[in-house]
Amino acid sequence: MLDFLQIDPVAFEIPIGDGFPIYWYGIIVTVGIAIGAWWAGREIERRGGNPDELYNGLLIVVIAGYAFARLWYVLQEVIAGRGAQYDSFLDVVNVRAGGANILGGFIGAALVAYIYIRWRRLNFWQYADVAGPAVLIAQAIGRWGNFINQELYGPPTTLPWGILIDIPSRIGPYADLQQYPETTRFHPTFLYESLWLLAGFILLLYLNRRYREQWKPGTLFGAFLIWWGGGRAWIEFFRPDQPTIGNTPITYSMIVAVLLALAGVYILLHLYNKLPENARMARRRRRRVRKPRPRRDPELE
Repeated sequence: MLDFLQIDPVAFEIPIGDGFPIYWYGIIVTVGIAIGAWWAGREIERRGGNPDELYNGLLIVVIAGYAFARLWYVLQEVIAGRGAQYDSFLDVVNVRAGGANILGGFIGAALVAYIYIRWRRLNFWQYADVAGPAVLIAQAIGRWGNFINQELYGPPTTLPWGILIDIPSRIGPYADLQQYPETTRFHPTFLYESLWLLAGFILLLYLNRRYREQWKPGTLFGAFLIWWGGGRAWIEFFRPDQPTIGNTPITYSMIVAVLLALAGVYILLHLYNKLPENARMARRRRRRVRKPRPRRDPELE
């Protein structure tokens, strides 16, 4: 289905030294971030916020996010016993060598964004509601950079939309040409995730336009976490490149994705006072409720 899209990962080279290659992956990710930021700026203005505050913090948040994404990727590899190539600090921080995990990047970016918002004394939930859909559309676009790099593909498949992977880009046992010849097709996992993210963005866009005035601040962010985390947990079953916990099919990213989805559920339950109340809190609440004193009838005095 995508065989006609054979693109050199290098878009062009800057004539510095032996040549400094600029990759399509970086260009596509940058375009995705720019489109997400553009939508977020317009939306924050609709909500009465200041888009300049958003853009001022965006650079810091994006840099922090990518740094955390790289660190979480390396940490997963080391925990899984695949971190022999990271024997120096330069190897760890060398982002051009490839390898970044969006889930770890999101958590790091969220922490930095929270500190920035508190420092600027802004409404956290207002900016969180805007950030959720922006992340979805940015990542939906950015995933096509994985396609050009011939990464983020799944196990072999005979489905008509399977994609061909060059031998140098194959991982693990898939490099065995006797078992997996050059005509073997693989699940386009990048496409599955891109479509899921795009569908989530469209859905949240519709819900935001219809219920923006009725929903409590933070509702859209909670819905985003549920959609994003739940979808990523499912996508992990099509990610043979991800380090697993022992011999199980469960990956570290799957656990993080499920925790993010559960965090979204918790946020929604908390915002609308639907959390189950434990016995101690219930007793405290009953103690705070005082019965009104009976009024005296002056005619009886």
